[in-house]
Formats: sequence, C-alpha cells, structure tokens
Amino acid sequence: MMLTSDANQDTSVTTPCLASCQTISIYPAVAATNAAAITAKEPPIKKSQRNLHDLLLEIFDVLLSCLLIAPCVIAYWRGTWELVGVLLFPKNAPLSALCSFLIGGIGHLSFTLFQRLLTDNIHPDKHRLTFYVISRCYTYAFGIVCVNMWRGTWVLCDWLTSADSLIIICVVTLVALLFLFATRTVRNLGAAPYSIIMDHKSDYFQVETMFRIPSLRQPGLYLMDALFSIFVIGTLVVVAWRGLWGVMDLTLYPHDRAKSARGSLMMGCITVSLTYVLHPIVRWMCDHIDGVCKLIICDIYYLAEFFGAVNTWRGIWNLLDVYIYPDNLILSYCVTHIIPFLVLTALKCSNSILVRGVYIDADGEGSDSVNIPINYIKLHFQRERNKRSKAMSLHKPNFLIHKNEKEAQCTLNEKKPKNENKIHSDLDASRQLV
Repeated sequence: MMLTSDANQDTSVTTPCLASCQTISIYPAVAATNAAAITAKEPPIKKSQRNLHDLLLEIFDVLLSCLLIAPCVIAYWRGTWELVGVLLFPKNAPLSALCSFLIGGIGHLSFTLFQRLLTDNIHPDKHRLTFYVISRCYTYAFGIVCVNMWRGTWVLCDWLTSADSLIIICVVTLVALLFLFATRTVRNLGAAPYSIIMDHKSDYFQVETMFRIPSLRQPGLYLMDALFSIFVIGTLVVVAWRGLWGVMDLTLYPHDRAKSARGSLMMGCITVSLTYVLHPIVRWMCDHIDGVCKLIICDIYYLAEFFGAVNTWRGIWNLLDVYIYPDNLILSYCVTHIIPFLVLTALKCSNSILVRGVYIDADGEGSDSVNIPINYIKLHFQRERNKRSKAMSLHKPNFLIHKNEKEAQCTLNEKKPKNENKIHSDLDASRQLV
C-alpha cells in the first residue's frame, strides 16, 4: 500500500510513520535499481570519454613498458648473466653451465613447491615491514635462480649442438617449437615488453604449473607437474629463444656487433609496434571465433610476440655490451645488475624480472586468451576510481538511512502520548470492572 513514490503518499497522521519505516527497509533495493538504471542509461558522450580515457592509459602503459620497464629487465638479466659467468667456473664452460642449470632447476623447484607456505605465513596484514623485506629478497633470489636456469640451458645447448651451424640451429629450434605447439605452450615464449608483473601482495609468491594440480590434495602429482613445467616446458622455451637469437647472430651483420644490435633493435621495435596496433583486432577476432581457428590465430600472434621480444632483447643486450663500460666489464656487469633492480623495486614491478609459471595457449574466454598484461598506470587509476566510488556508495546510503531513522524515531516519539493515554484508559476500565 505504501510502496509507491513520495508524490502519491497520503498525508494523514499515520502515513509519515509507515512511510519512513518502509523507506528504511526498501532503500537498498531502490538504490541498487536506480544505480543500475543510471549505469544502463549512461550518456554516449560520457561513455566515449571513458573509452578515450582508457585508450590513453593503455598507450601510456605501452610507452612505459617499452621505454623503461623492458630496458631495465633486459639490463638486469644481462648483468646477472655475465656476473654468473665470471664467478662460476669461468675457465670451464660445460661445468659452469651444468652448475647454473642445477642452481636454477633446484631453486625454481623449491620456490614452486613452497609457494603456499610462503603465501600463508608472509602477509602484509600480519607484519608489513617483514613482508616487504622478505618479498624483495625473494624476488632478488628468484631472479638469480631464473637467470641461472636460462644460462645453464643455453650454454649446454651451445656445447651439445653447434652454435656456428645455421642448419643445426634451425633444426633444433624447429623441434622445440613443434613440442611447444603440441603441448599448447607457445604463449610462454613472450617476455618484456609484453608484460609488467606488479608486486601485488595477493599473488606475490604464486607460481603456476601446467596442469594446475592442487598441492595439498595430490602432492605426488603436483611434484610431477612442477618437474614437467620447469624442466620440460622451461627448457623448450630456452632452446627456442637460443635458436632465434643464434639465427640473428649468424645472419644480421655477423661481423659488426654494433650494427647488428641496432638492426635487431629496429626490427624488434617495429614488430612490437605492429603487435600492439593489431592487438585490438586480434582480441575482436578471438571474441567471435572459437575452437581450432582461435588457437591458430592465438599461436600466430604469440609467435609475433616471440620474434619482437627476442629482437628487442638482443638489440638492447648487445648495445649494453658495446657502450656500457666496455673497458671495465666487471663494473659494466655490476651496474646493469644493481641499478635496474633498484629501479624496478621502486616502481613496484620487480617481479617483471622473473620467468615463472606455465600458461596455456588460447586459455581464457574471448579476448582474454591474447591479453597483454601491461596494466600499470591504468591499474592505478582503476584502483583510485574504485576507492572513490566505494566511498561514495557507502557514505550516501548511510546518511540517508540515519536521516530516515531519525525521522521515524521523531514520529514514534510524537505518537507516544496517545499510546500512553490509551493504556491508562484501558487500565482504568479494567479496575472499574474489578
């Protein structure tokens, strides 16, 4: 009876109390309905402005990834890689590579198996300073482990197969790519500048395995899953990278290292730019197709990312060798090892240096299967927007509810004398009957 709008409400004595009390009970539903209606009827101008705003944020994220994050990640890997080569049996390449492989493999396996223990016991809500210190030490140690894993596999592959034969390199690379296609793990060939991994507290220690087997319910299968993800898929990815890198060494100005580096960097920049420009089109295609066709399109796009990433890494890496203290290699390695890590830590994206987890091709609904995780500036604005909207949604209803409660209390207080008179009259009548 009283669930109509305020314009149709009666103005009798009993109406204000009923109307105010019912407003308290139905207000959340009405507010949610009105909010949904406002969202559904958002003006086209505001919607276009928001789309333009998101597009600008994505462009800024791409520029940040290409111009700052990726060079820092590449410089860190170059410095760490070369320092390990200097410190770990420098005169015996096979032994040095084998030690690097063991350090990387055992360390990677340990971080994968104990990820749940770290997540449960190291949390900023318990000890913020302890979490910050241990998490950054974890990133630094895991970064050294990842570099050793890649270096060991790379140098062992150079030692077991000829690094000067273009045919052998092409055959080995083709075999590795075929295995990656067969296991649907081509997606793991991508690297910076196609990713910015933020230092989030929720998934800081998380390492994804290929088959996603739960560690507590099936520990034996989980161990096998971790071993397969690290030593099979990880090794195939390194072999593929080493193959394309070696092909570029043998074909692109092989006798002029500086010119070869600049040419590789130019090809990498062009490929990265094209992949970013084509990214909306590929996402639209993945939204409208499914099955084998979607998998083929995703794999082609992953291969383009792979080509762009390898050439970008090779160009920047070799340019650092040529121009950063070429006469003092130890100083050059230390500078490119320490400074990029400190910069990435200050930007809260130090986890970008890590190579961990296995991801499946075309995994996800629609465009998520070709998503490029480089949300840095956009993520910051989204968080601020969510905080602001949440504060407004919590503040405004509470104000109205308290106001309605006060009005209801005032109405009940005004009606209280009448109720008391009625009670006294009933008591007098009962006494007279007695």
